[in-house]
Amino acid sequence: MDVTHPERVVFPSSDSSAGITKGDIVAYYALVADAVLPEVIDRPLTLERYTKSIVEGGFYQKHAQKHYPAFVERVTLGGKTKVTYPVVTDRESLLYLVNQGGFVLHIWSSRRATPMQPDALIFDLDPPEGRFDLAREVAVKTKALLDEMQLPAFIKTTGSKGLHVVVPLDGKDDYGDAGQLISALAKILVQRHPDLVTLEFYKKDRGGRLYLDLGRTAPGATFVAPYSLRGRPGAPVSAPIEWSELATVTPDGITLRDVPHRLERGDPWAALRANPANATDVLRALLR
Repeated sequence: MDVTHPERVVFPSSDSSAGITKGDIVAYYALVADAVLPEVIDRPLTLERYTKSIVEGGFYQKHAQKHYPAFVERVTLGGKTKVTYPVVTDRESLLYLVNQGGFVLHIWSSRRATPMQPDALIFDLDPPEGRFDLAREVAVKTKALLDEMQLPAFIKTTGSKGLHVVVPLDGKDDYGDAGQLISALAKILVQRHPDLVTLEFYKKDRGGRLYLDLGRTAPGATFVAPYSLRGRPGAPVSAPIEWSELATVTPDGITLRDVPHRLERGDPWAALRANPANATDVLRALLR
């Protein structure tokens, strides 16, 4: 694929990185496509597009554009207000959208064939500014609960300020069941650790505690895809990590330049789909 304006500097040089061009970004996605695609393929996609540099800002785009070629597939979803989303199906369609400036990928927790049946629970750990230590602590508590429930638990940085803990589901249950399950698990976390974690939406009511955002596991809601870039200085990535790395990583410390070397050692999410949970079965066991 011919990259348009490969010389354009998207991430200006900083203390932590030399200037990163659009050509560098397309080359990054080409290199790590095999790691990106498993969790992006066939999901309704919202792009965060940067047609110039991150300094000049970007914008969110849900609707597939008329000029997209036929190999960029679409899915139309919604009630009264319908949206026709672009859908990545392979390396070619991924790189095409990246070349359009859509290098931040926000995905649904379900796929287009079964849009009301999520295949992941997403615990979005949103700490107060400057309190990533709290995100680490709550992540450990979350994993302990998920281990207790015999649920697989995977973790990634957000590339911003927090963490995502993800439980893979088999996709056989609807958002109602998944929502009940994640809500029940979250309430247990709050009951056990009321000084650390809260479900209060308003910052003024959080009292310095971490906000456990459950809204990513809902129809139409999105979360940033694994290995997606973020539009922040230094070109941070929402990076899957090993649980053993939690004590040393920072939320935006893994960058575009780091990921290829990390993947040479193996993908921490390679086994994400090996043993997915069934939301109804877990909920039934939890509510006995």
